Amino acid sequence: MKVLVTGATGFIGSWIVQELLAAGHTARVLTRGSSNLQNLQALLSAPDSLQRIERADGDVLQPASLRAAVTGCDAVIHTAGIAHFKPDDTPMMYRVNVDGVRNVLEAALAAGVQRAVLTSSVAAMGGGHKPRVADEQTPSNAESLGIDYNTSKLRGELVGMELHKKGLPLIVLRPVVALGPGDIYHSSTSTFLALARRKLPVFVDGGASFGDVRDMARAHVAALTQGRVGQAYILGGHNLEMAQLIRTVETLTGVPGPRRVPFTLAHSVAGAVELTMRALGKRTDLSRQLVKASHLYTWVSSDKAKAELAYAIRPLDESLIDTYRYFLQAGRLSPVTPELKALAQR
Repeated sequence: MKVLVTGATGFIGSWIVQELLAAGHTARVLTRGSSNLQNLQALLSAPDSLQRIERADGDVLQPASLRAAVTGCDAVIHTAGIAHFKPDDTPMMYRVNVDGVRNVLEAALAAGVQRAVLTSSVAAMGGGHKPRVADEQTPSNAESLGIDYNTSKLRGELVGMELHKKGLPLIVLRPVVALGPGDIYHSSTSTFLALARRKLPVFVDGGASFGDVRDMARAHVAALTQGRVGQAYILGGHNLEMAQLIRTVETLTGVPGPRRVPFTLAHSVAGAVELTMRALGKRTDLSRQLVKASHLYTWVSSDKAKAELAYAIRPLDESLIDTYRYFLQAGRLSPVTPELKALAQR
């Protein structure tokens, strides 16, 4: 297949491109003039892949560019999106995560592609304040949480399913928090970098699922031929309490973990920081929505993806080691402990 990949320069997208080529497909990657090509540079310059990877100029918010980019493609994998809980730029998040989905998938429908894969997120399913393990049949409460990222991802899915009803052969994939090398934009691995830098002073009770970006990329490629049209699949990982995760990271890196604080205190402090930074005309990563999201339990089951997409979940330690080795090799983390020095030398 010739497959158009949006978000191809990002974390999951760049690994999807690599897996597409490994599986014998041809990739057309959607890029902008400002795109960081670091994750694709080796593929774009490799002599044996030049005939199987090409660039197309375009933007998910420019429908005309998408119609041109999808022409001649057999399938589309739409991974482009905005993932953060910052208090600013919320309108742009909705534009990209909802309108961008509509633009890409409408172009795919008009082009008559054989298969369209939408990279959503388990955030679209919402979460709860007590431990639970959700699956594809669990009703979403994302709209009621007051977290824009969750809401935007759910609405993007709904747009996709509207177009599926009009004839688009769509499959929706919902990754969990992705680990592994190559997160050049500091998206899902930013918390792990902050932990190792001691930039995360506190945490609140909650729980999430952590998987490996490379396993998720393989599942995207498998969905092109094995997934059932009109279905959603959770690409999960290891379900952990935040306290468990922090202890694991502390053991691996030798960096003392943050202390636990009550949700109400963390939420109040985040609100004060938001107001202060806004008054100073500055931006902050800390927000009340981030605290809300961290306080949720978003544990999931990947049984459906395992059965139908041959989805496999590698050991957590392997993913964490490769994540931190990438930070060390990229110069984003200094080997300040014996444990980190050992990782840097592996």
